[in-house]
Amino acid sequence: MKRITRIACAVLAAVVVAGCTYRINESNIVIARSAPPVDLSVLHAEFPGYRIEPAAITTPDGNRLQSLRFVREDAVATVLYFGGNGYTVARFAPRTLAVYRDLPVNVVLVDHRGYGGSSGTPTVETLMADAGLVHAQVRADPAFAGMPLLLHGHSLGSFMAGHVAAERPVDGVILESSVTTTEDWTAHLRSQQRWWVRALVWRVLPDEGLARMGNSRAVAALDEPALFVVGADDDITPARFTRELFDIAPLAEDRKRLLVVPGRGHQDATDTDAFREAMAAFVEHVVGAAPPTG
Repeated sequence: MKRITRIACAVLAAVVVAGCTYRINESNIVIARSAPPVDLSVLHAEFPGYRIEPAAITTPDGNRLQSLRFVREDAVATVLYFGGNGYTVARFAPRTLAVYRDLPVNVVLVDHRGYGGSSGTPTVETLMADAGLVHAQVRADPAFAGMPLLLHGHSLGSFMAGHVAAERPVDGVILESSVTTTEDWTAHLRSQQRWWVRALVWRVLPDEGLARMGNSRAVAALDEPALFVVGADDDITPARFTRELFDIAPLAEDRKRLLVVPGRGHQDATDTDAFREAMAAFVEHVVGAAPPTG
């Protein structure tokens, strides 16, 4: 969702028909990104504590999803990470691994369909289906057997994490910079426009492919521990959405936590000591809970 505010602003500013309803469509949200091949030598040098394993996941329609698995000997859990729009393993793996390098967890990264080294044309529907497939592959991998599996989703990736958590067995979920519903989020986009744009555009709505997306329903069905994270200065997916999701989650107070990081925006809430401390406590809680479902 990194570019959505700029895109929406430009499009809304061009509308000249009074009383218009403008619709945000999938092409505004899901934007395939190419990337150079992953340089494993750089990753090995920067993160010597991990065994780095390239992997490929084939989808039912014949596309190939590129994956990198970072495995460490002292791991007590595995984190399956779903990046936001624009996330590619080649570009952002070092940043993600820097967040987790001091925690005893394996990390699995995957390029979304059509992003980075993965083939195919992305849509919201195919991204959700692929997320379930990736989860199943990781859950069945002998390298991760016997330890909890945690899902971490950022922005667009938080939709994938929430979708999987609602339908499949997981042991914990981290939702970062998420939203309640796409309808709430598009209303926020309109509220950020200048007064004359709001006068012309009475409503901003998601199109049918995006309608009723978001994490409200998934969070309402959560029965695993959850960590909700957002930057206090996030202007793309404001902190109020994450606070609402935290309130919706029907979990005991010791099984959910809200972390609003001061001075951080949409992209950098986890690049902080506050998140690393919260995540360390979250991992400890999950590992100390009931044995992982399988």
